[in-house]
Amino acid sequence: MSLEIREVKTISELKQFIHFYTNLYRNNKQVAFPIHLDESHTLKKSKNPALAFCKNKYWLAYRNNQVVGRIAAIINRKEQEKLDQKIGRFGWFDFTDDLEVSTALMKTAIEWFRQNNTEVLHGPMGFTDMDRQGLLIEGFDCKGTLATQYNYPYYERHIENLAFEKSTDWVEYEIQTNDTIAGKMESLAQRCKERNKLVSIKPRSSKEVKKIALEIFKLINECYKDLYGFIPLTEEQMDYYTKSYLSFINMNLISLVGDETGKLIGVGIAMPSFTKALQKAKGKLFPFGALHLLKAVNKNDRVDLYLIAVDEQYQNKGVNAIIMSDIISGAARMGIYTAESNIELEDNKKVQAMWRFTPNRQHKRRRCYTKQL
Repeated sequence: MSLEIREVKTISELKQFIHFYTNLYRNNKQVAFPIHLDESHTLKKSKNPALAFCKNKYWLAYRNNQVVGRIAAIINRKEQEKLDQKIGRFGWFDFTDDLEVSTALMKTAIEWFRQNNTEVLHGPMGFTDMDRQGLLIEGFDCKGTLATQYNYPYYERHIENLAFEKSTDWVEYEIQTNDTIAGKMESLAQRCKERNKLVSIKPRSSKEVKKIALEIFKLINECYKDLYGFIPLTEEQMDYYTKSYLSFINMNLISLVGDETGKLIGVGIAMPSFTKALQKAKGKLFPFGALHLLKAVNKNDRVDLYLIAVDEQYQNKGVNAIIMSDIISGAARMGIYTAESNIELEDNKKVQAMWRFTPNRQHKRRRCYTKQL
C-alpha cells in the first residue's frame, strides 16, 4: 500500500496524467469531461505557446502501481513580472479521497517551487486565464461546462488541510430569457446605439471572424488587464486560440460592436453548450466524440457565455446591453432560452449588473487559494 510520487517524463506518463481525471469521474453525472487531445495540446510545450514563458512540472501519485492523483506546478514569468512577485501556480490537482495522496503531491510541488525561489503559491490555476481555474465549492449538483472543471466536494477539505487560504472567488449564474425579454433588450440596445453612435458589426462566417481575431484579442487584453490572474496574450497565443476555438463560432451567438468609424469597442462570444456532448465523449474525439460535438453546435437547449469585453471609454454607455441583446436574440432564433454565465469574479459588479435584465440564479462558486511558502 506504499505511495509513490513520480515526475511525468514520457508520453505514456502524460497520457496517464490526462486520463486520470476521466477515470476518477467516469461515473459522475455532472462533469463535462475535457477532450484528451485538447488537454495534451495544453500540456505540451511543442503545442501550447504559453509554455514559451512558463516553467512547469507534472507529477503522478501511484499506489500499488495504480494512479491515485496528479498535480501540475507552473511558474508564469509574465505573471511574476506583472505582479513583481515570486509567485507560482498549481493546477490539474486531482486525487482520490486520501489525505496522504494530496499531501504528498503538494509537498512534492512545493519542494520544486522552493528550488525555483517561489515565495507564494496560488491555484487551482492553469498556465493562463484562458485555462480552467478555481475549485468548485458550491453547486455540486449542477452540471459543469467546457470552460470549467468539476471536482468532488472533498477537494475543499484537502486543500484547507494543506493550510491554503482563500485568495478570491468566482461565481456563476444560470440565466433565463424569453421572447418578451429579447424584445425589451433589443429596444434598449437600439436606444444605446443611437445615443452613442454605435453599430453592430455582423460577420457572416467564422472565416470573417478570424479576419478580425487579432482586434478581438487585443481588446480582451486591454479590458482584462486588471482582472485577477489575467496575463496579456501574446500574438502567438492569439493565433493558437483563433485556430482552436473560433472555428466553432455560431454566428447567432457572437456580438461585435463598433464606434461610428467601425472600430471594434465591444465583443461578446457565447457557444452552444457542449456539456452533454462531452459527457458522451468521455474525453475521446473518436470514433463518436466529434459527432456529438458537431451535433451540439446546431441542436441544443442552452448556451454558455465565454467572454464579454468593452473598451474602457465606452463602459457604462449601454454596450453591454447591445452585446446581451445580440446574444439573447440569436439564442432565441435557435430556440434557446437558458444560458450559463461561466465564471466571473465575485467583485466584478459591472458584469453581474447585466443579469438584472433577466431572471437568474447564482448557482455555482469557485475559489482560488493561496499560501505563503
